[in-house]
Formats: sequence, structure tokens, C-alpha cells
Amino acid sequence: MVINLNTETQFQYGVGMDIKKIIKVNELIASGRSGTPRYMADKLGISERMLFHIIKFMKDELHAPIKYDRNKMRYYFDGHGSLNFTWHP
Repeated sequence: MVINLNTETQFQYGVGMDIKKIIKVNELIASGRSGTPRYMADKLGISERMLFHIIKFMKDELHAPIKYDRNKMRYYFDGHGSLNFTWHP
């Protein structure tokens, strides 16, 4: 599924972000297995630039407190909480 964004948002985050990629970024960060931007981009089959767009979108629009630890060379969530992308009746 591709998220349709308005023109201003497309310019800011890039065109055609795939919700599956956003979910996978979330899973990798939450599990502590994100690794470096290059590693995560390769794992997702996207460019680092697209990864940075996805992370910016998650931070700005979904309010995900994503940080990068240069010592551990991985992304992490700075705080408690979670992003949920599935329907729970």
C-alpha cells in the first residue's frame, strides 16, 4: 500500500512511501536491529535517502521519538510507547 500525500508533503518526504516499509522500519527500530542507515536501507531494498525520508515522516507526522546512537550504530526510540499499524477490534 502506498501512502498518498498532498503536494507539499510529497516535496517534504519524497513521493510514494510504502506503508510496508514504514512498518518494517518501525519493527527494526523497536527490536534493536536497525543497524546503520546503510544496513537498514539495504535490508529494506531502498536508498539511504528514502530511509531518511521515512524516518523524517515518522518523526514529524507520527511523532515517533526516533534517535540514532552513534556508539551502538543503531536507531532507537527515546521513550516508552509504540506505533501500531494493525486493526485491533
